Parts: sequence; structure tokens; C-alpha cells
Amino acid sequence: MYIDIESNDNLNEAAMATFKETGSSAIVRAVRLSIDDAWHWCAITGWDPTGPVDARITPIEESGDGPARLLHGGEHGLRLARIASPAAISTVRWSLEDATQWGEPFLLCRPETEFA
Repeated sequence: MYIDIESNDNLNEAAMATFKETGSSAIVRAVRLSIDDAWHWCAITGWDPTGPVDARITPIEESGDGPARLLHGGEHGLRLARIASPAAISTVRWSLEDATQWGEPFLLCRPETEFA
């Protein structure tokens, strides 16, 4: 899989990367991430020029580090927002204007990463 994201309203910097997929991808709506030395659930969506699209999680082989999970989204990457639990996903209103949300080109996670 090749990811090539130009800088955009969701991301200040361009990103390019290549990954070796080892399995099928699945749609993901929330992921548990370590942020500021604590574990937090985050709602996640892909981001395109027109707004939210599905985010996906794909098993990959990370050269030198072994198996991993790649979180990837649309042409403009991913958009995330902290939530209390996966049950709160539906409360998130995705917007580039919301300062509590942030963009990422993609995320690499451990195989045991929790997602919903």
C-alpha cells in the first residue's frame, strides 16, 4: 500500500509512505491510543476534500519491527477526537473548525491495539 498525502486543511505537512499489507482491512470508528502518557479512546474518521469518509485498519509488516496495524483514511488523511468510550462515537460532529479535533496522515499501532 502506498500513501501519498499532500498538505491540506486537515494536515500542515505532506506525507508519503509504503507499507506491506499482510491481511484485509476493516472499517474502524474508534481506537484506543496513548496520548500524553495516558490511554484514551478516540473517534476516528478518514478525511477527504469533501469531509469525512471511512477510516480503515490494515494489518501490515513494519520493516524491522514486525507486525503492526496501519490506520489510514482518505485523500487528506485521518481526523481524530477524544471520546469517553466507543459508545460516544455518534456524538462527534467532524469539523476542521473544531479545535479539540486533530489530523494525522496515518497511524502505526501495535497488533494488540484496541479498536471499534
